[in-house]
Amino acid sequence: MSRIGFFADDLTGAADVLAQAHAQGLDAALSLDPTRPLPEAADVVGVAGPTRSLQGAELERAIRDGLTPFVNEELDVLIYKVCSTFDSSPTIGSIGRAIEILHEYWPSHGAIPIVPAQPEFGRYTAFSQHFGLYQGEVHRLDRHPVMSHHPATPMSEADLRDVIAAQTRTGERPRALHLPAYADDSFRDLWKQRREDNSDFVVDAVDAAQMDEVAARLLAGPSPALVVGSGGIMAALARLRGVGTSHKQNRGTASGPVLAVSASASSTTSSQIADAIDAGWVEVAIPAEAFDQEEPHGQWVEVVASALLRGDHVVAHTLRGINDPRMSALPVASSDVGGAIGRLARVMVERGLTRDIAIFGGDSSSHALLALGVTELRVAEQFVTAGPICAADSASAVAGCRLLLKGGQVGPVDILRQFAGTRTHTKEML
Repeated sequence: MSRIGFFADDLTGAADVLAQAHAQGLDAALSLDPTRPLPEAADVVGVAGPTRSLQGAELERAIRDGLTPFVNEELDVLIYKVCSTFDSSPTIGSIGRAIEILHEYWPSHGAIPIVPAQPEFGRYTAFSQHFGLYQGEVHRLDRHPVMSHHPATPMSEADLRDVIAAQTRTGERPRALHLPAYADDSFRDLWKQRREDNSDFVVDAVDAAQMDEVAARLLAGPSPALVVGSGGIMAALARLRGVGTSHKQNRGTASGPVLAVSASASSTTSSQIADAIDAGWVEVAIPAEAFDQEEPHGQWVEVVASALLRGDHVVAHTLRGINDPRMSALPVASSDVGGAIGRLARVMVERGLTRDIAIFGGDSSSHALLALGVTELRVAEQFVTAGPICAADSASAVAGCRLLLKGGQVGPVDILRQFAGTRTHTKEML
């Protein structure tokens, strides 16, 4: 069966891909364990790993493990899914190194297009410079109020060609396919030329029509067509490949008290936490000792449990924004932070105190799901852009729960109240 495959460098990014496919009526499934067979009977099938937070040999091993399941798959397109803000560095979550490994696995493919734009989410590429929307204004990536100050991979360069060149072993600067090509009918010819070159290329896109043109070139083959892209490229592929009837948004209501666990340093997430607290949610600051606890314990855990038992919604966080004084105490490894919030969620579910879990964090979310024993995910509700509500496999600790998976920059300020069903939908502020 010919289908679309993707390997995502973090869990919330993978959830974005699932949501884009689901919105156009495609069946999409995600595996968190690359050693297991890929889910069958799905139009879109993916693997998620924590590669965005890894470095060195551990990063390379995770990339190879994530790509291996696709080698013998019959695919039209294979996406190496990255964040639409392209956050990475030569040492952490290197996208450049991932591209080199893609070439090793598919040596006859030719040049690989790099397309991180996601216009419907406020992410644009123009003349190889990358831009992101924040609170109603578009900022160049190196001047973005959030991404230029990312705690792990601050973005100091907006030209994606230079970003990639700094992350590869050869230092070769990719070529480009710029905006005028869409207007003067040269796009298809230039795409063909770039694909036949030895140098990878960054593709501009600032609207959905341009993303659809890129998707059409990918689907035109040869197969599998490799692409490094965001949820924007999946959205475009889904529009072209979809069955013509989109799944309607199904804004369900929490069955009881909600537990939100956050390891995101984003100011967007910080505002969302503040909104929930202002609405009466119980706030619990997760202490540094939690990162070393195999089984969560201590007064802070009992505060969470007591609040949920009373029927109160709870938001437990490792920090609130980059200025939180706990930032200096955070471990370097996202696995420690993600594992801590995942273990807390598992304990509360096992105690029967909640069936509605929100997980906030990009780098850390994969580790949180692994701590919950999740091996497969599918979309249950569309919810907000790039933030679907998912259902986990029956063997996981959160089987039957509603899982909201949200990256740092995703969602409106009242996203938690929407998830709980206590606030009507409002316009998202990116």
